[in-house]
Amino acid sequence: MVQTVKALLVGAVGGGIFFLADLPLAWMLGSMFVVTIASLRGYDLSVNGTLRKVMTAILGVMLGSGFSTDTWAAMSRWSGGLVLLIISVILSMLIVYFFYRKVGKFDPITAFFSSAPGGLNVMYEVGEAKGGNGPTIALIHASRILILVMSVPLIFRYGVGFTGNLQAVPLFGSIHDLVGDGWLLLAALLGYGIGYLCRLPAYHLMGPLLATAIVQMAGITDVAPPMILVYAAQLVIGTAIGARFLGTRLHEVRNVIGLSFISTTVMVLIAALFAFLFAETIGVSMAGIILALSPGGLAEMPLVALALGIDVAFVATMQVVRISLVIAFVPTVFAAIERIWLKQTK
Repeated sequence: MVQTVKALLVGAVGGGIFFLADLPLAWMLGSMFVVTIASLRGYDLSVNGTLRKVMTAILGVMLGSGFSTDTWAAMSRWSGGLVLLIISVILSMLIVYFFYRKVGKFDPITAFFSSAPGGLNVMYEVGEAKGGNGPTIALIHASRILILVMSVPLIFRYGVGFTGNLQAVPLFGSIHDLVGDGWLLLAALLGYGIGYLCRLPAYHLMGPLLATAIVQMAGITDVAPPMILVYAAQLVIGTAIGARFLGTRLHEVRNVIGLSFISTTVMVLIAALFAFLFAETIGVSMAGIILALSPGGLAEMPLVALALGIDVAFVATMQVVRISLVIAFVPTVFAAIERIWLKQTK
């Protein structure tokens, strides 16, 4: 716990600076930035796993509160978004795989699991078990999330001047929302438990998110959790992301991070192209489609959408589907390819 307190204090310095500078997602981006630098310089920082799961559950509730009774009608228009998502995952993975093979000189297994647009933990574990370079796979995915989460909110706000429809939420909530807060607490607890029992990917996020979304879409409540809890969740998650780089040295991983930057840019450009071509057809903003198709993390991209007021329900839904597809099918596809290759070599 001492390590966690130390890490959060370091992260809070960055979060406070970014907050005072009025930057988007200040507590997450600021803590991530400072803790990443500290980790690369060898400072021993880490976040307690249980605390991270609890805070991620709070974030799931916040994202679930982005759904409403109007979401039911909107879902009928999202089938086109699902098709775009599937195509973008396949196209991104193919292009990035060959990029890692030809330019990065990765072995086939490392390139395959590094090219998956999501599923850091699963891709690392399965890829290493199959003979890939585990540290490289983990670093590629961790740096992809870092690059996207650090850059996308700033580009949207300052690069293209995007201003979404932000919904003001009281810092400490409201006495009038106690009943609604009770429903959110119940949704969080039930969602967390059911998600665990059903073995959902990232159950501590997806369970509360789905349960809260159901409560919101049913019209039972329309409140959101107090922003003080959301800021705390941002701080914990940002610090945890930065702490992933502990034990690495910048001069040792510069090449891998450079490759990840290029591949991440390719994935975002594909998302932007699809958004430009099909936003009007699907009935979702270009910004919403870009965030929905960008592989920046199941929690992180919807949180960016929330911070900027961009189609939160759509982005959250697409990100849940994306990570579920990647985790379910990438290892399965590799196993099929492996069987075919073994038959050919016999």
